[in-house]
Amino acid sequence: MYGLVPYVAIAEITIRSVGTFHTGLYDKSAAEIPTYCQKTKQVFVVNAESGRVDVLGLGDDGSLTKVGSIDAADDLGNGMSAVNSVSVFDGTLAVAVEAGVITENGRVAFYDTGSLQLKSSVEAGALPDMVTFTSDGQWVLVANEGEPNEDYTIDPEGTVTVVDVRDGFDQLNTRTVTFRDWNADGKHAKQLPELKKRGLRIFGQVSQSGDLKQKTPATFAQDAEPEWIAVDHESHFAYVCLQEVNAVAEIDIAKATVSRIIPLGYKNFGEADSGIDASDKDDRIDIHPRSGLFGILQPDTVRIYQQNGRRLLVTANEGDSRVRPTSDDTVPGLEEGVIFQDEASLEDWPTVGTPFEKQTADTELGRLKLVRDLVDDHLDEKGRPTRLFAFGGRSFSILDLTTGDLVFDSGDDFEQITAQHYPDFFNVSNDSLKKEKRSRSKGPEPEGLVLGTVGQKTYAFVGLERIGGIMVYDITRPESSKHVGYFNNRRFDVPATLGDGTANPEAGDSGIEGLIFVPAEKSSTSTNLVVVGNETSGTTTVWEVVTSQ
Repeated sequence: MYGLVPYVAIAEITIRSVGTFHTGLYDKSAAEIPTYCQKTKQVFVVNAESGRVDVLGLGDDGSLTKVGSIDAADDLGNGMSAVNSVSVFDGTLAVAVEAGVITENGRVAFYDTGSLQLKSSVEAGALPDMVTFTSDGQWVLVANEGEPNEDYTIDPEGTVTVVDVRDGFDQLNTRTVTFRDWNADGKHAKQLPELKKRGLRIFGQVSQSGDLKQKTPATFAQDAEPEWIAVDHESHFAYVCLQEVNAVAEIDIAKATVSRIIPLGYKNFGEADSGIDASDKDDRIDIHPRSGLFGILQPDTVRIYQQNGRRLLVTANEGDSRVRPTSDDTVPGLEEGVIFQDEASLEDWPTVGTPFEKQTADTELGRLKLVRDLVDDHLDEKGRPTRLFAFGGRSFSILDLTTGDLVFDSGDDFEQITAQHYPDFFNVSNDSLKKEKRSRSKGPEPEGLVLGTVGQKTYAFVGLERIGGIMVYDITRPESSKHVGYFNNRRFDVPATLGDGTANPEAGDSGIEGLIFVPAEKSSTSTNLVVVGNETSGTTTVWEVVTSQ
């Protein structure tokens, strides 16, 4: 029976699902980002379908029961819309809320986790997509993604809002961190050529004056779309993932300034143990190195840990393209149906006389989604590609934050392991059981990531958005990190939905979005827990972490 994970201790650690809350909603993003309050023993989960925060009581057996909800958009009024992110510190819940018009500024609302009453709110930037308290609880940081609108005539700058909560929530002071210093006319503009060599992208094209055919290059500040924030243990620096431009920004929190931009480089899919299955049309599992093919990491979630005095950044290398409009709806004034996209395929370039000449078939590299601007940057004098670039790394990585050097990458583990576990459902999507559907586009797609300390060891729990499940790695010694288990409770042998279109509770989880780690000393179960929000199945699941010692 596919998808049932037996509770058997393997190697040093295992996880088992002990409780799930079902919204009943399928493919509606009804469970995305969770956070946990130790004081109330409650899990707060973003329910994007309802635009609210679901409040779930965590039982001493790991069960979840809905005990309330928070309608932050309604509480705030003034055109606020969907809830995107939540974070808790010492009985206060921070909620990031986007505006009804996503290119306009959103807000962050603060609630008492006991009474669920609104304390206060502050303005944030455009599309506040992630919110987090610093480790010491003195600051709240908001990643304002600033995505362009559907016809790409407005592209707000990506920013980070720094909220000073040291004097409580009645007197809130905010500052805005921008990336303008890295624009072509900014004071750090001279760094751009070197940063681009190391993997930074600036690729957007903004339509001008409503004329969809007249476009100008986006600035770096416009192209930077803050996705996730990780804070160091001392609450001095924040590391902000700029997914689309393939970089991480280091922010001095107290100064509210960007200290440096760290490009994330590329993964060489031509190296041993770093191959990919690149085709959805070859009717077989075929994971092998591809010479001349590179992956642009573009992580979604990033986390920080320390080891022997080193600060290390762990990245879930999802990959992300930009397409406007995002839906199939026709934009008035646009006949072609597409305003902008950075996706391409090998047929968009001449390949005769190149190493890729014999790989243009759909069963080879012909259907793999490629990064248009990066391939364009690597053409010979005849306009032929010398290198190819795909979205995402199909892996997780560890970087040394002092040097910016890569310490570890999981290579092709995720595809190799899922192929071994589920050969009949290899590279399926979160809402489809078509084998290899995702081979041409980011594979298993590592989305969420959380770190946890169990005993004397540090573990990474990496959620796979598409096929589902959690990869567990021992990263205590980063250079020699090792895989210790893969756990997936998705059922592939039962329908994902019932006859009325609601989610089938027997189908398990799919579409992992956010993960949190609750240490034993804080959890209601007195055991270490990993809590996961699953946007496709609309479920929030509690996994108990068990060691074999």
